Amino acid sequence: MKEPNTKVAPRPRGRPRSEHARQEILEAAYKLLRDKGFNAVGSHEIAQAAGVSSATLYRWWKSKEEILFDGCFERMKPILAIPETGSGLTRLRRYVLRAAEFLVSEEGAVMARVLTGIHEDRRLRQAFLERYVKHRRQIQRRIIEDAIASGELKSGTDPELLIDVLTGPLFFRWLQGHAALDKAFAENIFDKVIPGFQTR
Repeated sequence: MKEPNTKVAPRPRGRPRSEHARQEILEAAYKLLRDKGFNAVGSHEIAQAAGVSSATLYRWWKSKEEILFDGCFERMKPILAIPETGSGLTRLRRYVLRAAEFLVSEEGAVMARVLTGIHEDRRLRQAFLERYVKHRRQIQRRIIEDAIASGELKSGTDPELLIDVLTGPLFFRWLQGHAALDKAFAENIFDKVIPGFQTR
């Protein structure tokens, strides 16, 4: 009786592109970014911290800057998530308060490092616009549109204008550092601005 063919196909050379390895790289990149800053981190350090070869990094990314960029935003996903419960205005208020809290957090400081680091890279600046700025504004716009549909806000409310009026002061204080960016300030902005957009 012939023995069954148990020959196993040879494994491809090099390490497999596992999602686990990718996540390890992103986590290592974030921690180095947090501890050392954008320009002080080298790709070899990221590889060493993640337990992979430098060649593995470039299976997914073209540069060290891209790895740090993705590491930052992978970390931000759960932190920036906004619960979908409550009325439009309840969710909008929650969004504004969370935005203020985020900007003064450790993660907000890391994002500031990323913004500084990608200043001269047009492609990464565009990626930041698409992945963070436009994405966040889209979330806010949907919340405002829900509030308009439910009658909480005037039918003629311009969502883009309201977004700028609510969040502009937060980013201004974050960038200037001339006064505290805290919950009280965020609540004051919301409570002063929203009545101008409500139906009477």
